[in-house]
Amino acid sequence: MELTLAEELLLLARTPEGRSTMSGLVATRGVAGALLIELALRERIVVRDGKLVATKQDTGGSADAELDALYAQIRDDRPRSAKRWVQKAESRRVNGRVLSGLAAKGVLREEPYRVLGLFPSTRWTSRNPALPNDIRDRLTAIVGGARPDDRSAALIALVDACGLTKKTFPGIDPRLRKARIKELAQAQWSAAAVQDAVTAVRAAITAAIASASAASSTG
Repeated sequence: MELTLAEELLLLARTPEGRSTMSGLVATRGVAGALLIELALRERIVVRDGKLVATKQDTGGSADAELDALYAQIRDDRPRSAKRWVQKAESRRVNGRVLSGLAAKGVLREEPYRVLGLFPSTRWTSRNPALPNDIRDRLTAIVGGARPDDRSAALIALVDACGLTKKTFPGIDPRLRKARIKELAQAQWSAAAVQDAVTAVRAAITAAIASASAASSTG
């Protein structure tokens, strides 16, 4: 089953009972960043002079509505920084649609319920617990020293930016884990344009989360 980076990120951050291990802010900005990196992996956007721009070789729709909508925004707007696009692209509605897509693929189960018996909400429980474990195992092997591919290295960067490394790689010594993730970020990627996008988006997610956290602590 082919999943996008945004779908894989949300699966890694979800318990089988449907609880997210990311805060709402981290989740929306993480998914926004994942969508941007996905576009770079598909050669639909690149980093040029520090800005994200649409590529001229884009071949059209991707069969993923969220990716196509974000691409159209970038194509039709002026060049902006990765940080600005993370802020523009983040949305609880987008995250909800990504989760709905996973339900449509038979990965999650949508269960309406009421918080405190009053407020309507949705719980997304796992229908395929082996899938996030497979993703986690693939990434753990790479952090443990296996040869990376660009897509997996990009997902590891997203996991790190969203503060999920401890939960995703609990069996790897923290110092070794940190050193390996840094090594992966600085290694020679097969697609330099993707590495540029990952570096920019990762920094944007980290900065946006840190800025929002600082604002909330002083508010």
